[in-house]
Amino acid sequence: MIKFNYERLYGRMKSKGFNQSSLARKIGISAGTMTNKLKGQPFKQDEILNICNALDIVDEDMSSYFFTIKVQKTERTTA
Repeated sequence: MIKFNYERLYGRMKSKGFNQSSLARKIGISAGTMTNKLKGQPFKQDEILNICNALDIVDEDMSSYFFTIKVQKTERTTA
């Protein structure tokens, strides 16, 4: 399963004065749903658009906030 990196989104939320709960209220979803989405449950298109509107994210920058793949470190083992 592909995981997305939402660090840039978290930074934008903070700079605009939102936390997860307040942004969830602003876009009409529960705080629990927002948490689940940020942990990997896919965002719906309307949720992404509402978040972009709330955080003043322009269309051209949307992909960098929502579709940057999270790179996971792996350990190498020696035989």
